[in-house]
Amino acid sequence: MKLNHTYQNVIVNEVHVKRVGSEFEITFSFNDEAENLNVVLKGIRDTDNISDLLEAHRLWVEENDTNQTEFGNFTLGISSECYSEIFFDSMC
Repeated sequence: MKLNHTYQNVIVNEVHVKRVGSEFEITFSFNDEAENLNVVLKGIRDTDNISDLLEAHRLWVEENDTNQTEFGNFTLGISSECYSEIFFDSMC
């Protein structure tokens, strides 16, 4: 995924969650209008919004303000019927 790029009309095909110490790692794949992407998000502390990925219509990643790094260095924005976020430390 590219920073500050909004992926439109996405279909999330699968989501996997793995515990890594006191944090979590999410692996998911999705299709947008042009491509198929596989994404790994690392350093997730809060898992409340993970299921929102399966209903997503739009996805994007933003780098967080340095004052908010206790939540994570990046934010995955998820838009469907509502808006939610997943904070994480790194992506590959």
